[in-house]
Amino acid sequence: MAAQPKNKITRAERGKRRRGNTPTITKDAKIAMVPRHKQTLVNTISKTVGLK
Repeated sequence: MAAQPKNKITRAERGKRRRGNTPTITKDAKIAMVPRHKQTLVNTISKTVGLK
Protein backbone atom coordinates (compact mmCIF):
# COMPACT_ATOMS: atom_id res chain seq x y z
CA MET A 1 0.00 0.00 0.00
CA ALA A 2 1.33 3.42 -0.94
CA ALA A 3 2.03 6.10 1.62
CA GLN A 4 -0.80 8.59 2.01
CA PRO A 5 -0.17 12.32 1.65
CA LYS A 6 -0.50 14.25 4.92
CA ASN A 7 -3.91 15.79 4.16
CA LYS A 8 -5.47 12.85 2.28
CA ILE A 9 -8.85 11.70 3.63
CA THR A 10 -9.03 7.91 3.82
CA ARG A 11 -12.05 5.89 2.71
CA ALA A 12 -13.16 5.14 6.26
CA GLU A 13 -12.78 8.78 7.29
CA ARG A 14 -14.81 9.92 4.27
CA GLY A 15 -17.68 7.65 5.34
CA LYS A 16 -17.59 9.07 8.87
CA ARG A 17 -17.71 12.63 7.53
CA ARG A 18 -20.64 11.79 5.27
CA ARG A 19 -22.64 10.36 8.15
CA GLY A 20 -22.21 13.63 10.03
CA ASN A 21 -22.89 14.24 13.70
CA THR A 22 -25.44 11.51 14.44
CA PRO A 23 -26.64 11.56 18.05
CA THR A 24 -26.33 8.24 19.87
CA ILE A 25 -28.97 9.07 22.48
CA THR A 26 -32.54 9.29 21.23
CA LYS A 27 -34.60 12.16 22.59
CA ASP A 28 -37.38 11.42 25.07
CA ALA A 29 -40.68 12.92 23.84
CA LYS A 30 -41.77 13.81 27.38
CA ILE A 31 -38.64 15.86 28.09
CA ALA A 32 -38.10 17.35 24.60
CA MET A 33 -38.75 21.07 24.19
CA VAL A 34 -41.61 22.14 21.95
CA PRO A 35 -40.41 24.48 19.17
CA ARG A 36 -41.48 28.13 19.46
CA HIS A 37 -43.74 28.01 16.39
CA LYS A 38 -45.69 25.05 17.82
CA GLN A 39 -46.02 26.18 21.45
CA THR A 40 -49.45 27.82 21.06
CA LEU A 41 -50.79 24.81 19.20
CA VAL A 42 -49.57 22.44 21.90
CA ASN A 43 -50.97 24.71 24.63
CA THR A 44 -54.43 24.81 23.06
CA ILE A 45 -54.51 21.05 22.59
CA SER A 46 -53.33 20.39 26.15
CA LYS A 47 -55.96 22.80 27.53
CA THR A 48 -58.78 21.12 25.63
CA VAL A 49 -57.63 17.69 26.69
CA GLY A 50 -57.14 18.91 30.25
CA LEU A 51 -53.47 18.13 30.80
CA LYS A 52 -52.58 21.49 32.35
